[in-house]
Amino acid sequence: MNVQSASSRPRRSPLIHVSTETDIWYRSHSMDKGPLFFGKTMTQRWDAPAGEFGVLYLGSDEFCAFMESIGRSLLRTRLVPRTLVQQKGVSRVRFIKSLRLIDLVSSGGLARIGAEGSLSSGSGYKNSQRWSKALLDHPEKPDGIYYRSRHDPSRTACALYDHCASAVEVVGPARSWNDDPVLLGRILDHYDLGMG
Repeated sequence: MNVQSASSRPRRSPLIHVSTETDIWYRSHSMDKGPLFFGKTMTQRWDAPAGEFGVLYLGSDEFCAFMESIGRSLLRTRLVPRTLVQQKGVSRVRFIKSLRLIDLVSSGGLARIGAEGSLSSGSGYKNSQRWSKALLDHPEKPDGIYYRSRHDPSRTACALYDHCASAVEVVGPARSWNDDPVLLGRILDHYDLGMG
């Protein structure tokens, strides 16, 4: 009998199944572009290190989507330009089939893949991009990564690989952040940001 040692066989990844249709995710994007963009820019945390695949980033709520796309660049100035909230919008997104995500949120998830918290919260992206490629290539073939938002760890986000693009659909029209002043005000107040 041929038995692999624990160090030579692939680690069993911590997978979660994300349900269909009832779970709504949020995507912040430019209003002149569609929300379902699987980027290959190599500039974001879970992007392919050499542009081999595309990645779509979604937040679990509007607060997360705002901070992941707009707020993260404003933490020093603390002022959101009015033109930016006019140009950017938010779309609701759902999955039309169950997707399998690497769970870096639940207890033990990071340890099970041999990683630590800086993977989803560190400022440099080279390491996380290499991890993203390795996770995509894992024998369990995940559809993406479920992780904590860097700028608000109480909220979660996901990064979907482009092989599951046909399983993602937009629910309703995009809304400019400027179109919902109550929601925008709640987000700005929550993060102590102002309008400039």
